[in-house]
Amino acid sequence: MAKETPNFLVRGILIGGALGAFANFAGLLDNLPRAIALGMVAGFFAGITLARKHKNK
Repeated sequence: MAKETPNFLVRGILIGGALGAFANFAGLLDNLPRAIALGMVAGFFAGITLARKHKNK
């Protein structure tokens, strides 16, 4: 079985969106769609950072 390359952007977006939802449920943000979108944007940048870090290894 071939080893797939890790997709850091998708992973970051999904984890960031989930963290945004948890932030909404914890009461840190009052609007669920905005919290998820904000988490997804942060996750996108985290994914870019992880991809660049992994590429430089």
